[in-house]
Amino acid sequence: MKIGILSDTHLTAPASDFRRVVESCFADVDMIIHAGDMTGRGVFDYLSNWNLKAVRGNMDDFDLFDILPTTRVEEIMGQRVGIIHGKGPPEGIEDVVLRGFDDVDIIIFGHSHVPVQMTKRGVLLFNPGSYHGRYGYKGSVGIAEIDKTVTFRHIEL
Repeated sequence: MKIGILSDTHLTAPASDFRRVVESCFADVDMIIHAGDMTGRGVFDYLSNWNLKAVRGNMDDFDLFDILPTTRVEEIMGQRVGIIHGKGPPEGIEDVVLRGFDDVDIIIFGHSHVPVQMTKRGVLLFNPGSYHGRYGYKGSVGIAEIDKTVTFRHIEL
């Protein structure tokens, strides 16, 4: 299964450049995961054209707070995938998101705007970075491929 991964898009509506990025980077994905801070309902509505799994972030508007959970766990190809936005400073955010789940194989998170791919305490952690970039990082999204193995990669925008 191929999954497109986003976080921290911070858009009130899906601008044409955002649509271009999604439609080119995620042309052949089976699912899109958004780890919070879409910001506006228009982005949610647009991404709902795919098989969307999303959580809310601290900057999401009230419409999104009403429809998105804070955390979720999805069973994907035999892997338990936790999805959470995250909170606090970028330093140490991996420990914060790990405390948000019991018994998951993978955690996909956002909030820090910093691309991360690591294993900690036996859990694969992946942050796609942010659509706009920050802290010296370019904008980025992610791709996961889950089959007998799990692979992640970042795509700089």
